[in-house]
Amino acid sequence: MLEWRFNALQATVIPKGKTRAMFEAIFMFIMLGVAIIWWHWGLLRHDLVAMILLFVLVFADIVPAARAFSGFSHPTVIMLVAVMIISRSFQESGIFDYLSKALDKMSSDPVNLILVLSLIAMVSSAFLSSYMTVMLLMPVALYLSGKRGIHASRVLLPIAFSAILGSTITMIGSVPNIFVSCLQPECLGIFTFSLKNLPIALVGVLFLGLVAGYLLPKNDHKDKRDEEINIEDYITEVKVLRESRLAGSTLRRIMQNADYEVTVIALVREKLQMDVIDPDEELLPDDILIIEADSANLRTFMEYTNAKLMGGRKFHKDATGARNISMREVVVLKDSVLAGKTAAGINIRSRFGVNLLAISRGQRQSIHRLAKSKIERGDVLLIQGRTQILDEVTYAMGCLGLKPRGNKEKDALRATLSILILTAALILMGLRVISPPFALASAALVLALCRTVSPYELARSIDWSLVILLAAMIPVGEAFRSSGAAELAVNAFSGIGAHAPLWLRLGILISFSMLLSNLIHNVPATILMSAIALQMAAGDISDSRIFLMGVALSCTANFMSSKRQVVNTLVKGAGGYQSLDYFKVGLVLQLLVLVLGVVMLAFVH
Repeated sequence: MLEWRFNALQATVIPKGKTRAMFEAIFMFIMLGVAIIWWHWGLLRHDLVAMILLFVLVFADIVPAARAFSGFSHPTVIMLVAVMIISRSFQESGIFDYLSKALDKMSSDPVNLILVLSLIAMVSSAFLSSYMTVMLLMPVALYLSGKRGIHASRVLLPIAFSAILGSTITMIGSVPNIFVSCLQPECLGIFTFSLKNLPIALVGVLFLGLVAGYLLPKNDHKDKRDEEINIEDYITEVKVLRESRLAGSTLRRIMQNADYEVTVIALVREKLQMDVIDPDEELLPDDILIIEADSANLRTFMEYTNAKLMGGRKFHKDATGARNISMREVVVLKDSVLAGKTAAGINIRSRFGVNLLAISRGQRQSIHRLAKSKIERGDVLLIQGRTQILDEVTYAMGCLGLKPRGNKEKDALRATLSILILTAALILMGLRVISPPFALASAALVLALCRTVSPYELARSIDWSLVILLAAMIPVGEAFRSSGAAELAVNAFSGIGAHAPLWLRLGILISFSMLLSNLIHNVPATILMSAIALQMAAGDISDSRIFLMGVALSCTANFMSSKRQVVNTLVKGAGGYQSLDYFKVGLVLQLLVLVLGVVMLAFVH
């Protein structure tokens, strides 16, 4: 009965006859337009928008119900999940931490450091995800640049952009490359993209090392965060007097008072420092509170509580336990539990046992109103807690410490296994002994069996939002072409006709792909533009390969947005970048990729 009603409702909404094809194309354009607006403005999560779009198209009978979830078994999704697991294995091995020692004897010339790190990022991201590559290189880059007095802004953006360029080189380097490879009658080879894209990536890395420094913000040798946030200027001690309002009160009441904002870092009672305190702990006379507050809030706090100011800015280092407390800078990763929440909302102190002392976002640093400040991806947080738990807490929060973690003996075996297993999979793929999806899935399985990735890490290594986005958009892309919408899009541009020169059609296709991927997520941009590319090729296999490779290159190499490209978001806080910095350097690099891409794809065979 329910199925009959659903079919009857479809019949009343969806016209039949000759107008059916035109209705499907127009309806497809309308729904894609709405989805693009949602994606661009971030009104809803990307994967949720894709699922809504898919369900609407199924209801309209544009996507067959039997094909609705076919994307989840698509070879692209299988390869994407496998690459995520392999990338996590390299992260767990700590292989990049060895670079600190290997590169420590380099010359102090900034250009040499930038070029070497950029080349490492380029090569690594050809086989691992660009996001994972930058995440692993960031602590190394900050350590090496800090020792040489080079500001982080000169190093991190070139590394991020080089990783993006490197991900265009191989079939498994990026989601767009993986997807367009699977659209061919036979999956493209692992190094099919290398002949065309490697020269582009190398030219881009040279530009980033030799020229981009003149477009990046000019900063002094000393890190801007070190200049503007001296957290000890805001840490002080107050003593609980018998006549004070603090006596008999609790930390919860102190922190929730709306008249001032202070952060209680520790409680010293009888020369014993307690850093993880029960919020309902009752304060006693002669207790000493170590608090963090700016001058205005400190003044209000002292007047309201009638407490006694003890040592000014002096930290209570003579208390037992104080030596085990340290501070650390961490960057908020894309899957962090802190992203989009406030410190008060997530109860960062009671949940993780650390204090949030400062937030750095771009070139803006803050040490006040922290409890009410929303934490964003890419923010750099200054946290304080017990030294022995900071590594574990940083990981649990979904953050990345901005210092190399040091080498562990067991990591050498993990690193060796990860390299050998990935190399074996690449060789089998290159020789076409087994298909790329099976080779990568087998490599991920062997790594899991060898325990280079723990069972917990195995689940956490998969970015399910990206998987759902890709799987939902695959049938949408198929419908975009089968409905005739892609043909209408091609015919709308008079210069893209079949008689136009190959280089002109390719240039227009790459330009529109770049524009769309900078406006929305590159996964839906790739799928939609691939449908247009196949329509432009009009069945010519040679042209379709060139056009699809152009789409993959342009949708991967998008640099100008700090929000659309997760790699850019990752380095924003640590490098102190603003949106204009991405635009200035990214626009030049984008034009460089456009020109070189047309030349390499249209004229180099």
